[in-house]
Amino acid sequence: MTTTTPILTDSKTLNEVVNCLTENIPIKSQGKCEQKNIFEILIRAATQKDSIENTTNLKC
Repeated sequence: MTTTTPILTDSKTLNEVVNCLTENIPIKSQGKCEQKNIFEILIRAATQKDSIENTTNLKC
C-alpha cells in the first residue's frame, strides 16, 4: 500500500499562519485593510525581505 504525504505549498502555509495569527492576535484597524490583510502584508514583507510600504502597494 502506498501512502502519500500532503504537500505544503507556499499558499497553504501562508493561509495556515494567517489563520493562526487572526485567531490569536486581535488587531483593529480604521483603514480599508482588514486584520487578515494586515497579517498577509507583514508576512509577505518579512519573507520576501521587502518593505511594508512596497508590499502594501501590491496588496491593498
